[in-house]
Amino acid sequence: MKLLQTIFTSLSLFALLSCGTGAESDDAQALALLALASAPQSVNLNFEALANGQNLTTGSNITANARTVQFRDFRLFVSEVKMVRADGTTADVTLTTDNVWQANGVALIDFETTQTTEKNLKVTGSAPAGAYTGIQYTVGVPESLNHLDRTTQVSPLNIGPMYWAWTSGYKHSKIEFSFDSGTTWTNLHVGSTNCTGAPNYGNCGKKYRASIQLNGSINPSNQTISLSVDQLIKDHTGGINTTCMPAQAGADCTPLIRAFGINETSGSVDSSISQRVFSLK
Repeated sequence: MKLLQTIFTSLSLFALLSCGTGAESDDAQALALLALASAPQSVNLNFEALANGQNLTTGSNITANARTVQFRDFRLFVSEVKMVRADGTTADVTLTTDNVWQANGVALIDFETTQTTEKNLKVTGSAPAGAYTGIQYTVGVPESLNHLDRTTQVSPLNIGPMYWAWTSGYKHSKIEFSFDSGTTWTNLHVGSTNCTGAPNYGNCGKKYRASIQLNGSINPSNQTISLSVDQLIKDHTGGINTTCMPAQAGADCTPLIRAFGINETSGSVDSSISQRVFSLK
């Protein structure tokens, strides 16, 4: 629809300018059409988290993966957003800066209301006008920003619970849930590990950043991306207090890390492991 609107506007302007005569009119017409063709289009990505087909709620028991589960936290960083063309090339999305949910090209998606009172389910920005057949993004904070002093940053990169003091880096995702009504909890805290170069830790051997590419019919100005809670917790047993940080993750944490398409040992995106949580809607 956005592309059709651009074409219609271009044709209208063409008709208007064609009323003039001579080289000056032709030059003005060409410049106007070039400006329209190169104007960026808005990008609005709407994230949803579905459990058993219903929007995720935190702080109470819900059904997901045919089990009773309760979430107390569900937050993740999104960065390096790109639109994908049919030929496989990409166009960078420039994220809007609001210093609340988005700054420095990083957005925080916040599905919970038990740790904070507000949610954020959107990523907004702009991209070059064009026809696109996919969306690409990273779940995590880029390496160039991952080792900042959070106390000097603007939101969302100043949020304490999303930061790992012991690696001077961020938690790319922070998801906490219980299968027994809050008696025991699984804490999925995924961030980069094997970081060297104290105190700034500028090189992490294991990234644990998920690279997500979703292909299909795309409406950049109003596109929903769905996260399946059922698929996330699939094959995870739980039932005891479990810390699923990559450096400490045991066998029961492996399905949770692999759900994002990440190799649980190397921390790298693994082409043999298909991410199973995100889809276009």
